[in-house]
Amino acid sequence: MKTTRSLCRFFSLPRHCRSPPPVRSRSYSSSSNDFSQAKFGAIRAEMLARPAQLSWDVMSPTNSTLLSIALADFVPESCQPPAWRAGARGVEGVGPGADELPPGHHLVYFPLQKTASALCRDGTDPLHSPDGPFVRRMWAGGSVEFRDDDFRLDSQPVVCRECIDDVAVKGPEGQEKIFVDVLREYMRKEDFESTRLRGLPMTRGIRERRGLVFMRGLSKEQARENLVAASKGRGRIVKAPNAPDVSISLTPTPTLLFHYSALTFNAHLIHLDPKFCREVEGHRNLLFHGPLSLTLMLSLLRSQLGPSEKIYKIDYRNLAPLYVNEPLRVCLRQIGREGGSAERGKSRRWEVWVEDQDGGLSVRGTATSLLSSE
Repeated sequence: MKTTRSLCRFFSLPRHCRSPPPVRSRSYSSSSNDFSQAKFGAIRAEMLARPAQLSWDVMSPTNSTLLSIALADFVPESCQPPAWRAGARGVEGVGPGADELPPGHHLVYFPLQKTASALCRDGTDPLHSPDGPFVRRMWAGGSVEFRDDDFRLDSQPVVCRECIDDVAVKGPEGQEKIFVDVLREYMRKEDFESTRLRGLPMTRGIRERRGLVFMRGLSKEQARENLVAASKGRGRIVKAPNAPDVSISLTPTPTLLFHYSALTFNAHLIHLDPKFCREVEGHRNLLFHGPLSLTLMLSLLRSQLGPSEKIYKIDYRNLAPLYVNEPLRVCLRQIGREGGSAERGKSRRWEVWVEDQDGGLSVRGTATSLLSSE
């Protein structure tokens, strides 16, 4: 982990993220081959040198309750947090016996703390963005490890430590994509202070990796071509090889996307502006949030666990976009068990995925659950 520096010494924003946009002496298009491997190496080195960021929050039950409200009309009661089902909502959950943070609800805490003028042109975080023509960002996947159940909705201070952990370039010349691996570590205040003072890695809390992919900007003609193709649907549909043990279906609405964007303080225009989606990105409609797919997969998985069983880890990849007003299905299938029975300290393995309206795989992942040792 890179040493955390003062937040006042924040890196200079990439050129395309500054406001107002600068006048460039050279214009890069999606077909430009001006970016040599040496320049990619410089991009990688600069991004890895960006200082780690700290974001403080409190484990207020309000954020989690609002997420439950946003999802209540879309998921069955079995997929809602136990506290929500029991009617313990909002600030009455605060106290020594406060409920645990539901899996996936950490995503509506630690919001991005930047003014609108400090964001990239598409509304995204400049910390993650490379320079040059790579202005289109998508959520490629990631992983989450729940290292303990110490996060409770008790309004205690918590911190997220975030850094860029790796940067890679893939694709042929002129069609390169930059993959950015973002590491986020969520800790309670006392655990963060202990690890910082001792110079130790995180041992308690939640560790999340977010995979982002950045692509070259599109010309108007390329965006129109992509829009025509997207309007015809996916050219090749890949379906899950096995039927799920359990699934839930829902149709996301603009209201759901707005609520989730608001809860996460996410201003990315692909979730908010249909015109931007069509004319700049070449998508047929607003895109469903990548992290919201993660929340739904974790909610379905949690609904199938025993009372002493916890989610330990989930890994997932986003394979194809999901769109507003189009049905999707979240699926789960058990694929293995260690120990042969639900005994203390044993684990179960799961396949989890999300299908689009045509039944094609849009998100695919695996997860592990552990039985409590208590």
